[in-house]
Amino acid sequence: MKKQLVAAAGLIGITLLAWLLRESLTVANFAMIYILFVLIVAIRLGTFAAMSTALISFLCINFFLTRPYYTFIIADSRDVIEIVIFIVVAALSGQLGARERRLAEEAQQRAYEQEILYRLTGSMNQATDAATVNDSLTHVLREDLRARQAYILPGQREAPQADNTVHFLLLQAGDQIYGTLCAAFDTTLTAQQVRLLRTCATQAAMALQRIDLAEQARASRQYEEADRLKTAILRAVSHDLRTPITIIKTSASNLRTFADRLSASEQRELSETVETEADHLDKLIGNLLDLSRLQAGALTLNRELNSLEEVAGDVAARIWQMTGRERIRIHFPEDMPLTRFDYGLILQALSNLVDNAIRYEPEETQIELVGCADEEHLQLKIINHGETVTADDREHLMEPFYRGKDGHIGLGLPIAKGIIEAHRGSLWLEDTPGSGATFVLALPLDNKEPVPYEA
Repeated sequence: MKKQLVAAAGLIGITLLAWLLRESLTVANFAMIYILFVLIVAIRLGTFAAMSTALISFLCINFFLTRPYYTFIIADSRDVIEIVIFIVVAALSGQLGARERRLAEEAQQRAYEQEILYRLTGSMNQATDAATVNDSLTHVLREDLRARQAYILPGQREAPQADNTVHFLLLQAGDQIYGTLCAAFDTTLTAQQVRLLRTCATQAAMALQRIDLAEQARASRQYEEADRLKTAILRAVSHDLRTPITIIKTSASNLRTFADRLSASEQRELSETVETEADHLDKLIGNLLDLSRLQAGALTLNRELNSLEEVAGDVAARIWQMTGRERIRIHFPEDMPLTRFDYGLILQALSNLVDNAIRYEPEETQIELVGCADEEHLQLKIINHGETVTADDREHLMEPFYRGKDGHIGLGLPIAKGIIEAHRGSLWLEDTPGSGATFVLALPLDNKEPVPYEA
């Protein structure tokens, strides 16, 4: 309405100015001025306003600027030709101006639609569940398309009664239907707005299909991994679990059958064998359970500020109690920072790494635990001085149930790797200078949590 008033005021102003100059200018001069104004109105207000302005301009020229004045009679026939040409040119100019305005509006509308779809697609591409996709869709409809209501059926809300302002669209991709979009507006949508609404619904359906396919692929991988794990466990049961069970049963049977014929030292030896194999069996079953928890994603971290040096000290103390010898040397800088991790789990991971390293460490040398830090990570190196790991072993060393050249089934290293990666850290293998293998444990440096003061 404001623009129409401005156009009317402009027409009045031009007519007043022309009326003051009508003795100095010709009808052709007035026609050029009015044609320019009609073109401006066409560009700003469209076809109807331009044609109305052209008609009123024609009447103003005829009434105020053509002799005899203040009548619609034209005395000079030459003025008739000029006025007719004016009305034709004004009409064509109005059509062209309105067409350009319409094209500009359509281009602007397309750019607006593309911006909406770009934002919608960007948010949906990051979505990992259906609820996030639905929230992104309804948010765009409310904020950008000015929907009064927007939600997905079936839901807890009751659908409004259908009319020209309420739209129901299936969220369908292929043969799969993920729900129904209900969008209610205050006014009837234009054809372009309906097309944009349908495009938004299609984008949401495609995002839901992507999430559905990703879930199916993840479930398929989990089934394949579970099947592979089951096969590996059965293989382990067939050898590594049955071996200690056989030894325990044989030793217990000998104790029961030949107890009166065995000396005290022989009975003690059989009892120790039962105890040792039972411990071995318990550790193997514990490793299997830990591995299944890691692969099932059921590991819960209790991350607090801790010291890697304390973990290394606890591991060294356990090894000393087991062997009665100092098999480990520890080297940490005095300014080694703290970082946040689950103390018990990292202790288990480091124990597994050290147990593996000691198995191949020469009797005359010691395992080295060396700590260092940079701006982003803490590192702990477990340095072994035995044989260098072969290329084939290096490739499979941290895979579950891998058997090394000694026939030992590999569970400790995969468990350690899984624990460290659950802490967003990493574990890799390097060659020890001279001979041997060095495992490098790296954890992200996160010491922003204040350390409580202890008196």
